[in-house]
Amino acid sequence: MATMDQVAKVSGVSRYTVSKVLNGIYVSEKTRKRVLKACEELHYSRNMFATSLVRNKSFTIGMLLSQNFDSFFGEIINAAEKEAYHNGYQLICQCSLGDVEEEARIIRNFESLCVCGVIAAPVVNRCSQEFWDSLEQRLPVVYFDCYLKKSSNYVVNDNYLSAKLVTGHLLSTGRMPAYLGSVHPDTNIAIKKRKKGYIDTVKNKGLDPVIISTFHSSETVDNQAFGYDNLKAYLEDHPLPEAIFCATDRIAMGAIYALLEQGYTVGKDVLVAGHDNLQFSAYMNPTLTTVAQPKQEMGTESVRSLLGLIKNKKKRIHKILKPELIIRQSTFPIGK
Repeated sequence: MATMDQVAKVSGVSRYTVSKVLNGIYVSEKTRKRVLKACEELHYSRNMFATSLVRNKSFTIGMLLSQNFDSFFGEIINAAEKEAYHNGYQLICQCSLGDVEEEARIIRNFESLCVCGVIAAPVVNRCSQEFWDSLEQRLPVVYFDCYLKKSSNYVVNDNYLSAKLVTGHLLSTGRMPAYLGSVHPDTNIAIKKRKKGYIDTVKNKGLDPVIISTFHSSETVDNQAFGYDNLKAYLEDHPLPEAIFCATDRIAMGAIYALLEQGYTVGKDVLVAGHDNLQFSAYMNPTLTTVAQPKQEMGTESVRSLLGLIKNKKKRIHKILKPELIIRQSTFPIGK
């Protein structure tokens, strides 16, 4: 097994410089890359447990997800891992699959591993605010994607702006959009803000919001089946909307299938937009108009914010990131 002295010799720097790189202390980018390249060549693996014992400080970050069924969280995890590694930390990521009991078990495991802090996208349905309040007293916690209360530390997308961008775009085509929301109730702040952004934008134009019911599916996540079931049920008793803003891309995909099944042409009979800019949205037929959340930035900033919180526990992290509207074929009115 390679030693730090061997890494120093191969990279042509002092052992102290190698230590600085591995501990996330600033050195020139050229030197940092040279040291990391030597570590890779020698298969050097830092003993994080031993380091933690010697320095009485953990170099492990716990990352908790509520669901992992699409590429959305994958991009965030990837960026978070890179930022953690760049700063001399390792990231342990686990998913509760929407189960609050499993979520609590994961947190207990993180604490048994003496993580220095937690980055979390928590389960918002049936969550225990007392549980999270207690955890925040014991460990630095930064929420991402959504948070539980305004006083929490968080890094999130501006979901209100997201909805305004999509709804405004659909209105600009001369179509009145309906809103097909999420399986999550208004306890999910991200979803709540998307719905409010839609409602406010429509009302500002002097129009009445059209909310499509989301109680016609047995699904418990925002997937294609959820979008398909609810729009299909809606169309049985209501006229076809001129346009539809769906709370997520997966819901939009299911909604589009329900429309195609009934012989409608997306982009002509009805316009459809989603949210999240998942990888498949650019390869659908028609390609899907959506809102890109800054997923890479969210992962990077979550780690940076947590490390800042570790250094200064009184610091308050309230970072709201800017989304980007991506217009594609599903909202091009054919023949206009």
